[in-house]
Amino acid sequence: MRYLWIALSLLIFSLLTCMLVWAKVHPYQNEFSALIGLWEGFAEINPGIVEPGFVIYKEGGYDGQFFYFLAKSMFSDLDWELIVDSYFFRLHRIGFTFFVGFPAALLGFTHYPIIAFLLPMVIFLLSVACLYDLLPESKKWLSLFYLFSPYSLNSHLLLVADGFFTSLIVIVIFLIHRKSNAAAILFLLTFAIFTREIGIFLAVPIIIFYISKRNPRLALAYSLPALFFLGFLIWTRSVSPAHLGTNPLGFGDMIDYPLFGFFKSFFDGGIFHLSLKESVKILLFLQWIALSIFSVSFFYSESRNQIIGTHLSQSILLYLLPILASLGIIFIAEEGYWRSFDNLSRMFTLSLPLAILLGAKKDTLYLIFFRYSSFALFIFLILRIVFITKAKGYYLSP
Repeated sequence: MRYLWIALSLLIFSLLTCMLVWAKVHPYQNEFSALIGLWEGFAEINPGIVEPGFVIYKEGGYDGQFFYFLAKSMFSDLDWELIVDSYFFRLHRIGFTFFVGFPAALLGFTHYPIIAFLLPMVIFLLSVACLYDLLPESKKWLSLFYLFSPYSLNSHLLLVADGFFTSLIVIVIFLIHRKSNAAAILFLLTFAIFTREIGIFLAVPIIIFYISKRNPRLALAYSLPALFFLGFLIWTRSVSPAHLGTNPLGFGDMIDYPLFGFFKSFFDGGIFHLSLKESVKILLFLQWIALSIFSVSFFYSESRNQIIGTHLSQSILLYLLPILASLGIIFIAEEGYWRSFDNLSRMFTLSLPLAILLGAKKDTLYLIFFRYSSFALFIFLILRIVFITKAKGYYLSP
């Protein structure tokens, strides 16, 4: 019976995913490159970088184009004179670029869109299996909320890194709990940190655990991924790029006072506005509140129980610290993140599977709300892509 509902769940997920992919590419002559989100502005200032026949939008575009540009520059004979929106910000998150760029270089960059969609999807399904295995028998059904994660699926449909990053983190946690080979854990953890720097918050509890066990060798070993990443940051800062980007961003450009970004997103030119399409950010804000209350209270209660340093506390810290880091980013995010469902939903991608694992240990109304509201957003994502999103003006790259 169990294998039947697993097979049925995977079938439903596959059919829905195929439907959404078709809905996104059908208005653009069924060209899979429509998923990249190439904008003509960046295509024009990077001549020769876009493959012939790729869909180029006359307006809009999204971050998937920057992963493509970086991969094409890294694995082709193009001169490294790439112009993106922010050179250093894009270069630092190079893990996903390498993961999809290397096979694209082998098979040809005309196949980049399908590679950038399928390979992360395979890793995602592997991470779903890992999450399923980690859950106790009575809680294995909770893995369905991760399988039907609107955040991971939206990331895969946009060909950006968040879903891939989350999959790596879940697999790393699985390997840690199964006491797998440390080299494999270190490799995947390094890959995760180079994909999104927030992965450092997963390394911290591992380091604390081995320090508490008086094992400096492993504590130092698990510090290496973060040290490699910091070294990479320092090295890239020493390199003089051909162009800093059309909109070079520093950390201060992407943050605001706590929750100011949320409230500012309701105003344009001092005039309040809230369309039906935008109202979904209120649900995301309620999710942030629910997760924040749960995470802070749970962390406080466990700290009072003085169990830090035990195997149980390591598990709790593995789940809680990345969640708290994600919530902190949302807390100070500038208004541009709150104005876009695609931007804001990406910030919850990692929290969902970790909250599921926490719910298996201690479920609360806050976590139940987060899970079911996430599934509601999965339904919203389907409706948004199939019925709400309008086709953009475009042309095919010559």
